[in-house]
Amino acid sequence: MIAVSRPGPGRVESEVARAGVVVLAGLTSAMQIGKLPPTLPILQAEFQLSLVQVSWMVSLFMLGPALIGAVAGSVADRFDARRTMITGLLLSAVTSAFGAFASSPGALFASRALESISYLVTVLPAPALIAGLVPRARVRGWLGVWSAYMPAGMGIALLATPALTGVIGWRGVWLACAVLAALAAVLVARIAHIRPPTDAVEAAPSLGDGVRVAALVQQTLCSAGPWLLALCFLFYAGQFTAIFSFLPSIYQDAGLSAQWSATLTAIAVMISMAGNLAASYLLQRGASRGALVAVAGLAMAGCAWLAFGSSSGFVLRYVAILLFATSAGVIPGTLFATVPSYAPSHDAISTTVGMMQQGSSLGQLLLPPAVAALAQYSGGWQSIWIATGAAAMVTVAIGAAMRSYERSHRRSG
Repeated sequence: MIAVSRPGPGRVESEVARAGVVVLAGLTSAMQIGKLPPTLPILQAEFQLSLVQVSWMVSLFMLGPALIGAVAGSVADRFDARRTMITGLLLSAVTSAFGAFASSPGALFASRALESISYLVTVLPAPALIAGLVPRARVRGWLGVWSAYMPAGMGIALLATPALTGVIGWRGVWLACAVLAALAAVLVARIAHIRPPTDAVEAAPSLGDGVRVAALVQQTLCSAGPWLLALCFLFYAGQFTAIFSFLPSIYQDAGLSAQWSATLTAIAVMISMAGNLAASYLLQRGASRGALVAVAGLAMAGCAWLAFGSSSGFVLRYVAILLFATSAGVIPGTLFATVPSYAPSHDAISTTVGMMQQGSSLGQLLLPPAVAALAQYSGGWQSIWIATGAAAMVTVAIGAAMRSYERSHRRSG
């Protein structure tokens, strides 16, 4: 009896195994995003695309989440989170393989749109799944770790793709990503064979329990908190994706090799994980969510100007990119940790994540083409800070709105 209840190394290891597999699944999905930027010049030449046309290949990955994020989240709330994630990973494997055999721009665009749906189905159930797999006291910490899945996966793909492309071509990279997604699905399936801790089961959201999808969507749409999260993610993610999707092309235009361009971009993307973890640390110690978002937005606006709008040397401008990425990482780290507090109920956690993902995807769908058009018609990349800086200032305003919301929520509670 005593041996069963005493926490030991095996329990900690199994916790890391359970939650780590979920984070790994998210990382694999993010690699589907990161595989594209280093290959954009190759795809642009092979399929004879303009800069604006190729920018839509970046944005199409977010079409599914932009259209059905909240509804998909409510479906994830209604059904088993593990099986939902497995379905998403298997879809990711199929759609990435489909893209590898694309013979026309239309087929390649279609594959990216289909990949967006698989990505959505994979990542939406993750916070609820983590909450059901780890002890209650460590859920917030693991959610902070989960928020790093995007820069980690995207960064790994950015680093690996140029070298792999030289050996197996871009189509081989797409097939490799398909294999990784399938392997991740197998690992997630094995989670079922590990018995979660008792307190984790008690702390898990009551997923489904007869709650209708339409009711969950309505409940979430009628709450102010999820709207603040969705709008903040919209303006954060739009500028982040616009900058880091085109940064390899910007550096190649400046004379750097494809490998160096991708490596410098990957380093910056992965450094944003420091912002993810810093947000989790600061929130655990009582930092204001709204203040973190507002300060991060101000830093992003200043760094974007220094990196693209100033006449500084390359080293200083690259340092500005690194600071931009670190500051940007604070925002998703803050927002993911905020979901349980801003969701209208425990039943609506994945629905709230879906709405947040929908906002994120709308930003990533709309802002990269706008930035590409600005660069194409202004004759260079030096003006893109205007669009990204404006988006950053909107996040500052949303941070102030979050502080007001929390003050009024405390009074009403």
